[in-house]
Amino acid sequence: MNKFAAMFTRHFYRRVMTLLCLLGYSAMLFSLPARDARAEAITVISDDNYPPYLFKDANGNTVGIVADFWKLWEQKTGVKVTLVSTAWEQAQQQLLSGHADVIEMIFRDAEREQRYTFTKAYATLPVGIYAHESLSGLASPEVLSGFTVGVQKGDGCIFKLKEAGVKSFRLYNNYEEIIQATLSGQVKIVCMDDYPAHYYLYRMNADSQILRAFTLYQGQFHRAVRKGDVRTLRLLERGAAAISPAEMTALESKWKGSSLQRGVYSKQVILTLALLLVVGLTLLLLIFMLRVAVKRKTAEIESKREELELERLRLTNIIDATRAGTWEWDVQTGMFQFNERWAEILGYTLEELVPHNLETAKRLTHPDDWQTSMTLVARHLQGEIEFYECDIRMQHKAGHWIWIVDRGRLISRTPAGEPAMMRGTHIDITDKKQAEAAIWQQANYDSLTQLPNRHYFHHQIKEAIAAAATRQQRLSLLLLDLDRFKEVNDSLGHRRGDELLMEVGQRIRQCVSLPATVARLGGDEFAIIVPEGLHADLQGLGNQLMQEISKAYILGGERVFVTVSIGISQYPEDALHAEEIIQHADQAMYDAKSRGRNSLRFFSLAIREALSQRVNLARDLRMALDNGELRDYYQPIVSLHNGKIVKAEALMRWQHPERGLISPALFIPVAEETGDIIAMGDWIFHRAAQHAMQWQPLMGDDFAISVNKSPVQFVEQLNLQSDWVHALRAMGVEGKRIVVEITEGLLLNPDPVVEERLLQFRDMGIQVAIDDFGTGYSSLSYLSKFDIDYLKIDQSFTRNLNAGNESYVLCEAIIVMAHKLGLKVIAEGVETALQRDLLMDIHCDYAQGFFYSPPVPADAFEQMLVQQSREAAITR
Repeated sequence: MNKFAAMFTRHFYRRVMTLLCLLGYSAMLFSLPARDARAEAITVISDDNYPPYLFKDANGNTVGIVADFWKLWEQKTGVKVTLVSTAWEQAQQQLLSGHADVIEMIFRDAEREQRYTFTKAYATLPVGIYAHESLSGLASPEVLSGFTVGVQKGDGCIFKLKEAGVKSFRLYNNYEEIIQATLSGQVKIVCMDDYPAHYYLYRMNADSQILRAFTLYQGQFHRAVRKGDVRTLRLLERGAAAISPAEMTALESKWKGSSLQRGVYSKQVILTLALLLVVGLTLLLLIFMLRVAVKRKTAEIESKREELELERLRLTNIIDATRAGTWEWDVQTGMFQFNERWAEILGYTLEELVPHNLETAKRLTHPDDWQTSMTLVARHLQGEIEFYECDIRMQHKAGHWIWIVDRGRLISRTPAGEPAMMRGTHIDITDKKQAEAAIWQQANYDSLTQLPNRHYFHHQIKEAIAAAATRQQRLSLLLLDLDRFKEVNDSLGHRRGDELLMEVGQRIRQCVSLPATVARLGGDEFAIIVPEGLHADLQGLGNQLMQEISKAYILGGERVFVTVSIGISQYPEDALHAEEIIQHADQAMYDAKSRGRNSLRFFSLAIREALSQRVNLARDLRMALDNGELRDYYQPIVSLHNGKIVKAEALMRWQHPERGLISPALFIPVAEETGDIIAMGDWIFHRAAQHAMQWQPLMGDDFAISVNKSPVQFVEQLNLQSDWVHALRAMGVEGKRIVVEITEGLLLNPDPVVEERLLQFRDMGIQVAIDDFGTGYSSLSYLSKFDIDYLKIDQSFTRNLNAGNESYVLCEAIIVMAHKLGLKVIAEGVETALQRDLLMDIHCDYAQGFFYSPPVPADAFEQMLVQQSREAAITR
């Protein structure tokens, strides 16, 4: 096929695949409510750097023989296939953890037989030993003993190398890292499968520096499922059987092509080969002499090693006598050696815990303890602490958690000074921990209702107030006292009274959301600590509590009714200290009782103090603009396509002369209520417009700054200062330099004035973004009615984003819908690399959040733009 035909074929194939992807996304979006009715589907996972079988092309698409095979398999079976390509070690973990059904391109060995069920082999591939050009004389596996061999994490050649006597490995994520490490001198010998090795050596221009020494073994590709997953295995084999040999031959020919024809050697080539032969014989002689010297030195080292091994066995016997588990960790390879007692503590045999590596230890350790443990290990390896010691929870084979005191110490380093070997012990302290927990439970919890008692409540309220003070948040305390409970005790006895108290405790807990604290203070008195953000409607919560508690109780076959009186006090409006807030809530509760019981009362001073504080804030805010106390901050908006800053959001901050920096969550609502938001909004708009014009030469033609516009500003009568369109013209700033952010509620039932302003924005070229999309309203008709340019996914979705969860599905649905409507999507609140990667996977356009940068002053933001501009100039 000539070049033109090849280009046409690739172009046509990409167009078809794009159309299929769009149809697939549309089908997924409109089928979300009927998920249970979809056809059967499987997830296939494998290595992402194994050309020509499976790899990423220049556009980031997953292609290769395996990708085409599964497309054909899907056509033959009608079963939906999701092909996921990732790092090889992660691919194996994803299959074993149940996040995938089938793993591709896996070699079969004895260790893997314990975890997987394999299909028949479908390809045979040579696995070679490669060495840096500076190292020669490698002709068989036996000479590898004593060398450190570089391998890909999870590669099957590790098992073969161990059989050959290799004990030291250096692990890498992919072949590119292996080749780079060899070129930089980290390792001299590596093990790689020939197909991808030849591809990456050629692509990285390293085929003259890293040479193939010999074939380690002939590996065979299988497909595999988790051990015992017969159903998936049968489905897999049935689909594979439906693909004819001719179809498979066509697939392989497409990607492997045909062998190149070699020409006839010229005289010059023959003479060159003869010269190389002479040089080679000379080198062989030198290598033979070197091997004799190495053999002599190896014998000396082996003798020393035997002595050390005898000493290690002596110490192991001593430790075994103490019934402690022992471990030895090769920091460089991640491999462990455990004694039998280590496995016995967890209910296993050593054979059941194969492979003995860091991942096995992580799998057995409680997730909450793993990071703490590894942080202490890192501090010890860096020399910050003399010993490593940590109490951790590990999962027993029976499923329960046991407590272990884990101690260890680094015993050796590499010649380069890196940590090499660490040894330590495991001791079971479960009985001790359980005894401590029982004592703590008795001291801090009510034995009747299993709620925190008065002692623990006082501790919790003090901590809650301290936390609220640190975060500048509010805190509410509800005290509940049952009405006429004494009558129940007197008429039915204390046993029935106890049953009533237990049921009341359960009903209170059902009404309250975590992390609120529910406690029994004694008798018939209960307390609820409610942090800010939970149960914003305290009146509604109180009414719900009174309604639930007043429902009938069946005690000893009799229907009994009780009511409750509730008093509420709040921090910091009513009190600043624990004793004060308890006293005020108690006073409010008794006031409720005095007003006839079965009622709720707020501490009266709270209303007066809250009003006073709000008046003071409004008074100071009115002067803030004139006094120059407002600050304009900017947060970058980053393109997920290239990781560069392309836009920014302008945010307002108030530097109070006495109270310091005040949160917008406190003063923006007050400003909207008093109308000051109009002047403040115009101020931040003018600042943003000036900076947009100032920074445009650094950022290019697409740069724009987003400015929030309050609903109050939309309906206010325009003047020259608040007319943004007129202001931009007067400043000479193009409309496309500004993005106006509005909320969904403004468009749900829009005022004619709002529609007129949006039309003015459109005519001026000002772009419009919907802020906090998806949090308040379900009507989406306004997206087609108005000219909207961006949707901003609310941070509540981004914060909970995880692969495959509800937030992930909702975000993906929003992005697909937006792209269908020609809108771009900005994800707010991105704080981790995982969130960024997941958003990239579902094709989000832009991201904004603390992962990239918090909001910063204008000069600091300008420095970020200058730095990015310099880096771009260097790369060009």
